[in-house]
Amino acid sequence: MTTDPTARERNPFLEAVGRVTVAGAALDHNLHNMLGMLSMEPTLIHLANAEGTARLIELCELVVSVHGFAAEDAADIRQCLARAKALKDKRNTVVHSLYMGAEDGNGLEALKPLRRKLGHTATPITVEEMEALADDIVQLRTDIFRATWNARAKEKGINRIPNPAAPTTGA
Repeated sequence: MTTDPTARERNPFLEAVGRVTVAGAALDHNLHNMLGMLSMEPTLIHLANAEGTARLIELCELVVSVHGFAAEDAADIRQCLARAKALKDKRNTVVHSLYMGAEDGNGLEALKPLRRKLGHTATPITVEEMEALADDIVQLRTDIFRATWNARAKEKGINRIPNPAAPTTGA
C-alpha cells in the first residue's frame, strides 16, 4: 500500500476552529437575508452589505422595533437575535484568539491578543466545545429562517413553519 507523500495528518483542533469560522460566516449571511426579508428596503440592505455580525443584529433589531410584526413573531425574532449575539461572542473567542496549552495540561486556552495594558485573558476551550458551538450556530441558522418565514407568512399568504421546540396540538 502506498501513501500519498503530500497527504497531511488531520488536526481535530484546526478542523473545529474551521467549522466554527464557516458556521459564523454562514450566520452573517443568514442575518443579512433576515434583514432583507424583514425590511424589504433596498437602501437598508445595501447599507448592510459590508457590515459585521454585531451591526447586522442591530439593524435587524431596528427593523423589528419599527415594523408591525405580530407579537409572537417579533418575540421569536428577538430571541434569535439574542442567541446570535451570544454565539457571536463565543465564535469570536474561537476565531480571533491565539492558542496555547492549558495550564492544567488538559485542552487549550484561547488567549485574547495583548492589549494596551499588556495583559491577557485566557479562556479554556476544548475541541468538543468548539464542535458544540458550531452545531449551535447551525441550529440558530435554521431558527432564523423559520422566524423570518413566519413573520412574513400571513402577509404573503403562505403556511407558517411550526417551531419544532414547541409542542404541537391536535390529534
